[in-house]
Amino acid sequence: MAVTALEPPETIEVEALTVACDGGGGALGHPRVFLTLIDGKAECGYCGRMYLLKPGSKIAGGH
Repeated sequence: MAVTALEPPETIEVEALTVACDGGGGALGHPRVFLTLIDGKAECGYCGRMYLLKPGSKIAGGH
């Protein structure tokens, strides 16, 4: 039986410290979760997508 390698999870560069992930939506997605980037990165616990803060992003303070 041959073993095939899985594709690595998608990596997405973002310009915000909070992102929402739904796994691509539709029937193949997962419930929408909100992730906070810590040290410039966050990983979705459902689908493994990695979110990275774009270099040079200007992050505004809160309200």
